[in-house]
Amino acid sequence: MGIDLGEISRRDTLKLLVAMGGAASAASLWPIKAVAQQSTAPSLASPPPSTPVAAGSDLVTAYVDSLTSVPGNPYVAMPDTLYALTAESRLNVPFNGISLSVPAYTDPANNSQISQPLVGPTMTFVRGQTTGVWLQNSLTVCGPVDNMMMTDPLSEYTPHGYTTTNLHTHGLHVSPKAPSDDVLLMIGSTEDTASTSDRTDFPYYYDLPSDHPVGTFWYHPHKHGSVASQVGPGMSGALIVRSGPGQTDFDELLAAAPYNITEDDEEILVLQTIDYDYTNADKTAGAFFPVGYYTGTTNLGGASCYGASSVTSGPSSAATSVNGVVNPTLTMNAGEIRRLRIVNATNGQTYVPMFSGSGTLPGVYVIATDGIALPPPFSMAGFSDTDPHFAVDYSLTASADPAKYWTTAELITLAPGQRVDLLINPTEAGTFTLAGAAKGAAPMVVEHNTPNTATLLTLQVNAETPSKSQQLPPLSLFKSDQIDRPEPPAQVLSGPGMPVATQTLEFKTLGAAFVDGVPTEPAFLINDQHFNAGQNSAQLQLYKGDSDVWNLYSTNDAHIFHIHINSFIAFARIPYDTPNRVYGNPIFYLLPIWRDTIYFDAGTDGEDFVPGTMVAMASKQVEFTGEFVLHCHNLFHEDNGMMLTVAILDPETGAYDPGMGMDMSTRTHIHNDPSIPDRPAAITRPSN
Repeated sequence: MGIDLGEISRRDTLKLLVAMGGAASAASLWPIKAVAQQSTAPSLASPPPSTPVAAGSDLVTAYVDSLTSVPGNPYVAMPDTLYALTAESRLNVPFNGISLSVPAYTDPANNSQISQPLVGPTMTFVRGQTTGVWLQNSLTVCGPVDNMMMTDPLSEYTPHGYTTTNLHTHGLHVSPKAPSDDVLLMIGSTEDTASTSDRTDFPYYYDLPSDHPVGTFWYHPHKHGSVASQVGPGMSGALIVRSGPGQTDFDELLAAAPYNITEDDEEILVLQTIDYDYTNADKTAGAFFPVGYYTGTTNLGGASCYGASSVTSGPSSAATSVNGVVNPTLTMNAGEIRRLRIVNATNGQTYVPMFSGSGTLPGVYVIATDGIALPPPFSMAGFSDTDPHFAVDYSLTASADPAKYWTTAELITLAPGQRVDLLINPTEAGTFTLAGAAKGAAPMVVEHNTPNTATLLTLQVNAETPSKSQQLPPLSLFKSDQIDRPEPPAQVLSGPGMPVATQTLEFKTLGAAFVDGVPTEPAFLINDQHFNAGQNSAQLQLYKGDSDVWNLYSTNDAHIFHIHINSFIAFARIPYDTPNRVYGNPIFYLLPIWRDTIYFDAGTDGEDFVPGTMVAMASKQVEFTGEFVLHCHNLFHEDNGMMLTVAILDPETGAYDPGMGMDMSTRTHIHNDPSIPDRPAAITRPSN
């Protein structure tokens, strides 16, 4: 059945699921709603920068008062930098030819936002310093809110609470305890009188380690049950980590002669696919309808949609926007080098960025993944210190050079939540298109599913002489001991061979759980578990100082593993031998690839589902204890329960370290629900 699942709408997918008897997990796919292209291609513009809150502002007073009231919080000093962020519903924003009303982020410290696109402001964190974010929530939604208590079993695997929010700094190595990156916190809306949360704002406080990697990260809401309904319409933004004063790291090495690739040569690209329904008869206005997004219905159930009494189905496939604009134009001169910091902030679309056009295509070089500069290779065989690192060869085949193919595929596949930093270097004038590559056109780790082939931007290259001399950074630069990366797990450094896995996670979707395309019981499972924050211990326990080897695989559907707090090294993929129903020999990457998010999928053999290629990775739990989550970063899967709670414990006491955030005895504050039991003070570490 030759269906391009990357190009059908969610509603079409739900119909397909019913037609197939619920056997496939088609409800996991995302609407890629295309709308009419704009008549003129606008120039690429960076997302608006976050404005630091000025000293003496009322925002400072409110933030400090709230910060000192957080139970168990040791942070009382004013952060080095304070940003303010408001989650609200932006009404009638021009977007690709219509007037759109959707949940969005705005910057209350910047009053000139009326014309800003539907993308969050870019926040800059400086390592070795503290940064505060004063988050305020005044969200409203189109249609019913569907609030639900956390103790309701349905909340574990049913989307709900669309006006409740919080904040996640995706990829940062910071404390998982409030007031830092606590994603179990719930912040209600000032506009929702039926909210289950007792807070409508929160004083986030991030103490970034002085050796934190510099790089490309992002932020977004992470309130379970409503993540997709907030990230999908555009509530997200880039987060850039810079070096502290007097420090030299990757960015400073790139900026130095002879490379001269500075901050002025950077382009931040936040990719989104903003879904909506129409709210008027002539289809010039639209709004994001959460219930419809999850269930496929256009029935408001008697609720209002920003003043409209009904909605009609929007376009069948959503265009990919870059910084809130569809197909912007980036202009360069031949011979220039630009750094593209690309953030995949979609709910479930996977891209493999590739140029097309007539003439010599621009050179593409991967320099960082998920916010961490590429390391040098495991072995120098086939590499030279003087060659650019890492040059992308889109013509590679898996049969001719498996190791180089799969390494390249991992580096350039951009799944939801992932980031990639590319250097692009056009050598001749022309017009080129940067779009998602189709399967078979480029190396990719997408095996059984279909990547998104939307146009991302148009590159206009002029023949003018570049304004400065630049060079591509060679492999020798990536060997510099001035580049800070996380501490590598011992198993990755111990030499060739496949280390024994200490953690194995099976991701799967139960088609039988769907009725008319909507899950009526837990359908998205990790090791046959779904999210449960109410049990007395976290669903997965790790120990500070330990290194773990993980095997990750899917038995059906495409999934994107993401774990908070500690990044991991992906070092191999293990193909599945379908005829013999067994995993084969691993294909080791040419270099350790640091990630916090990674893609894998599965397929079918006749009528039977078969696992896809297994991911082999390793991580080390360093510095922080506390509770957080791992989950699928297809956010529809997450809201429907594909998430587990994770605890990092002290190996001697089996408890959390004190003094690095909110004490876990105040867990009821974290959930804002007094019926959620506290975690025990200590958990016995298993002897094996």
